Amino acid sequence: MLLLATVVGCSDYRGLSPQAYQYAKALYNATNRERIEKVAVVNDLISTSEQNGTITGEEAKWLREIIEDSRKGNWKMAQQTARQMMRDQVR
Repeated sequence: MLLLATVVGCSDYRGLSPQAYQYAKALYNATNRERIEKVAVVNDLISTSEQNGTITGEEAKWLREIIEDSRKGNWKMAQQTARQMMRDQVR
């Protein structure tokens, strides 16, 4: 069922904190350019923010899914997920 939701573009990333939104935006830019080194930098920032409580564990999990897709070379999927995260904030 989760796969179906992903394939048809349904998601529910609403309610991202401003910091998590910035990370989604940074990941979108990094995945658009296929820059794994930038993805790694954002990953470190996410870890720090999660430890500091600036972003929630759920937000970190969502963002790390983008990072994981990037690491696997699934740049298009990673970019689409980051875009969807941002798009869901304006619904």
